[in-house]
Amino acid sequence: MKELSSSYSTYCRDLWDGFAIMKNGNIFCCCHLGPSRVGNIHQSLLSEIVNSEALVLHRQESLDGRLGCYDTCNLVDKGLRPGPRIETRIRYNDCRRLHISFGESCNIRCIRCEHPGRHRKDGILLDSEVLVKNVDISPFEEIILQGGEPLTIPSCLRFMNYLEEVKKKYTLLTNGLLIDARMADRLARYAKAVSISINGASKKTHEIVNLGSCFETVTRNIGLLREARMRRGSGLIVHGRMTLVPQNVHEIPSFIESYSDMGFDRIDFGYDRSTVPQFLAENPLLTESLRKGIADALVNSDSERMNLRRLEQLGLLKI
Repeated sequence: MKELSSSYSTYCRDLWDGFAIMKNGNIFCCCHLGPSRVGNIHQSLLSEIVNSEALVLHRQESLDGRLGCYDTCNLVDKGLRPGPRIETRIRYNDCRRLHISFGESCNIRCIRCEHPGRHRKDGILLDSEVLVKNVDISPFEEIILQGGEPLTIPSCLRFMNYLEEVKKKYTLLTNGLLIDARMADRLARYAKAVSISINGASKKTHEIVNLGSCFETVTRNIGLLREARMRRGSGLIVHGRMTLVPQNVHEIPSFIESYSDMGFDRIDFGYDRSTVPQFLAENPLLTESLRKGIADALVNSDSERMNLRRLEQLGLLKI
């Protein structure tokens, strides 16, 4: 157990609360593959990896202010601090988050997304049987399933069957194209949330960013989820996610204003780290216009239903 000084500065809760499992079975602490690989479920039980040498070392680095991936990370809550005393070894039963990437197979090709190209090269998909055998899911309260497009990946569908059999709710990250009435009913019964990558507030922008998608199909399927939720009386959360790229940043205010009409209960934002910060820096007039438009949109919107951290990181929220 280590007594913390007030000077430490790289605390990341992800090192203590869960794991991200990649398509090849490699295990990290977050979906950005940081700080480094800490194990592989083809070689070890996840419960044996919880205090692996690499993971304990990274926890110590985090407490000592030496976590290398911290400064450039846009996932970590940098205002979060632990209690005055914290251990670098934890109990497996205290883990809460499990993020599983089944592969990069996808039915569309979003700009700036490398998943389809990588899948054509290696075709690797995570084996659901290995997951069931080597991952005790009983402690986890947040189980996130993603691809590529997870609904195109048979092993993800089989793992969904398993979660449903053992009565574990999950969050599905999807582009929304394959949610027909039957899938909507299934998700209303068994999922905790469905997060749909809409990436635009209009048909034109959505279909520019999500190449191969159809805006009308996605919005119709959002409606199917809401209808199934009402019919089932479930607590399913229909979540909208807008990942920012230079081609869609102009629609941030419109998305804030219209997300409820689109059928979303909650929204959040991501951004392409390789292009968006530089694009905003090179276009100061647009950036200032966005700040004003976002501020105006927030006046008549429920900010409690939005995660605006990424907009704050990009300097788009007026202080």
